Amino acid sequence: MTRITKRIFEWSILTIACLLFYLLLSCKNQWNMQPARQKDPKPKERVQQKVRELAIQEKLEVYEALKSMKARADIVSDLCQTDIKYQTDSGICWGSSRSRTLLSTKDKSLMYTPIPKCGWTTWMVVFFDHYKVYHDGNTGWAWNAPYDKINFKITSLECSKEFLDYEYRLLFVRNPYERLVSGYKNKVLEKNGLYIKTYNKPCPWLTLDPKYNQTSLTFSQFVSCILETARGQSADLSSRKAGILLDHHWAPQVHLSLPCTAMYTHIGTYDHFADDANEMIRIHKFNATLKRINQTPKSLSRSLESWYKQLSVEQLVGLQQLYKYDFELFGYDPSPPL
Repeated sequence: MTRITKRIFEWSILTIACLLFYLLLSCKNQWNMQPARQKDPKPKERVQQKVRELAIQEKLEVYEALKSMKARADIVSDLCQTDIKYQTDSGICWGSSRSRTLLSTKDKSLMYTPIPKCGWTTWMVVFFDHYKVYHDGNTGWAWNAPYDKINFKITSLECSKEFLDYEYRLLFVRNPYERLVSGYKNKVLEKNGLYIKTYNKPCPWLTLDPKYNQTSLTFSQFVSCILETARGQSADLSSRKAGILLDHHWAPQVHLSLPCTAMYTHIGTYDHFADDANEMIRIHKFNATLKRINQTPKSLSRSLESWYKQLSVEQLVGLQQLYKYDFELFGYDPSPPL
């Protein structure tokens, strides 16, 4: 290499280095000029504000069903993103999932996740009436109903994310304390305890005894059986493992509906069931009238307080732990109704 050629090579290297330095400096200045991406400094406070706004809205003289259902769904969605503990989906696709939903097969307009004791049977009647399909329950209720005849299919919330394409993802929830009493009255006291006799729930170690009088199962015994069954699965009563294998009439709603997986667009409540359900019936143009099914006989009507006064402090604490995420995600007061 001649002296001139060597000098040209050195100048070329220096020029390239200068250009690279200039480019890096330009990029840095441009980056610094861009506004910093603002991270929400107080996500929990933001959720709490939405909760307060919803509480005010629900007390208005004119209740706005659609607005309230969307607001509840937004609050749950925010909570799911704020704290990972609410994401109770195991991420495992079980062959027989306890977390299931109904998807319309006619179009992708409606997904409805049924929760026992939250108006499920009432919605079944709406669906079957709309499609003019006679169904008296003899061919099966709950998940055994012939949904294929009314353009619905059963899908696991853990095995498929097809439901995320649906415009309306609907869920109805209920105060856990009210729902538990409703389950007790309906499955233990009504029809001479036919349900617990048939399925040996919630206390198989008691109901398997032919000498045991099923209908004498007190509310306190009922709760003890549920808590003991849950603890047999996990010491952490709030965990999915503890609650998911309980009978679905009293299993935590969070574990059955997986709200952080389904990301519901509308959440109705049992407190406003008629208004919320009728709004969905109107939107989807269901040719059916809302009929309340499985209402408690007047002979069994008692104040909620009278039931929970029968329980010990240990039982009350156990129920608070078992339904912990139902209370937190769906906005119910965990304090026992005493």
